[in-house]
Amino acid sequence: MKKFARILALTLVAVMLCATLASCGGVASGDYYAGEKDTTKTYTMYSFSGNKVTFTSYLLGNKVDSATLEGKYKVDGDEIIFTWVDADGKETTDTKAFAENEDGSIKIGLVTYKKIEK
Repeated sequence: MKKFARILALTLVAVMLCATLASCGGVASGDYYAGEKDTTKTYTMYSFSGNKVTFTSYLLGNKVDSATLEGKYKVDGDEIIFTWVDADGKETTDTKAFAENEDGSIKIGLVTYKKIEK
């Protein structure tokens, strides 16, 4: 009976570890943009680093400070969950559809963001 309990406990630990690792997926670090970065310089950009994210909007090459958000994110299956923090420290959660494309771009909601190669 002790052997069965030990095997059961090890199996449960292995299953929990696999589930934890599977839920820790994320976006490859870097900057992703959508819009006309080169011509009109009007675009939006997500910058991912670890579990942190910054969303920035640019209008004619100028950063729109009022449209800049910082926070954390996590990918859960085919969704990305953002937790944005405002200047007062208040958190807001936003969930969108998410997909990684074969060409290295990502899709958040209905918008495809291309990775900025450095």
